[in-house]
Amino acid sequence: MSESPYIVEVTKENFESVIVHGSMQTPILVDFWAEWCAPCKTLMPILAKLADEYQGAFILAKIDTEAEQEIAAQLGIQSLPTVKLISQGAVVDEFAGALPESEVRAFLDKHLQAAPPAPEPAANPVDVARQLHESGDSEQALAILRAAQAENPTDGDITIALGQVCVATGQYDDARQCLSILSDEDAKKTEAGKLRGMLSLSDADDSSTDATALMAALSQDKTNSEAAYKLGIKQALQGDTDTAITTLLELMQRDREYGEDGARKTLLSIFESMGDDPAVGTYRRKMFNYLH
Repeated sequence: MSESPYIVEVTKENFESVIVHGSMQTPILVDFWAEWCAPCKTLMPILAKLADEYQGAFILAKIDTEAEQEIAAQLGIQSLPTVKLISQGAVVDEFAGALPESEVRAFLDKHLQAAPPAPEPAANPVDVARQLHESGDSEQALAILRAAQAENPTDGDITIALGQVCVATGQYDDARQCLSILSDEDAKKTEAGKLRGMLSLSDADDSSTDATALMAALSQDKTNSEAAYKLGIKQALQGDTDTAITTLLELMQRDREYGEDGARKTLLSIFESMGDDPAVGTYRRKMFNYLH
């Protein structure tokens, strides 16, 4: 298996995840090869070099046609090596034969823009993806994590990180799927708890309203418990944790019965989403004081 976060071995088990779903996020360059194919072995290191050089502008998916004859037949592979570029679930271009590096690069540049240099490369794809996500490139972060998760489906840290970026980009169903496949041991990790907390908040969120409208409603009537509750959830999902906690603490103090103790339950979800943040202790003490 390749150690590069931009290269993944594809089988029929992960074909849909890596190529069908993955290509909706970032282009997938699929290399069809076989062990007996000498030109394939000439082309492979060129493709691997470019995958690392382009740093996530595309994901290189390698398919051994001897092991995966069904896939090769379905895609009409008649000669080796064959390389197909797939984007948004469709083949946008392809070539056959062991092209020199300059021609492969020209092929890629017709369709891709090389990604900006990533932060100091980390061997761990989770670190690479988190740096990309924090720098605003969530699409590339997702592509790297999906490829890494497909290659290492039992790695809980990769699955948790994928779930967290899915939550941040509003892909809640995918995030729930990540959470559901964690082992019992991985599910106990702090980062998994943070993911659970964010999903609980997303479940309670009312997508039919926006924060601006809720703030306006609350400014007109400071006793509007429904507006305060919904606003607190949105503030938390937007990352404004301090304001969200203040909003919900005030609601809990004023109207403990609203939503069957909804403010307190939501505060607990926020605390879980914060993990081991030392501020949680301070907020819990405030909540205890309000309760008593």
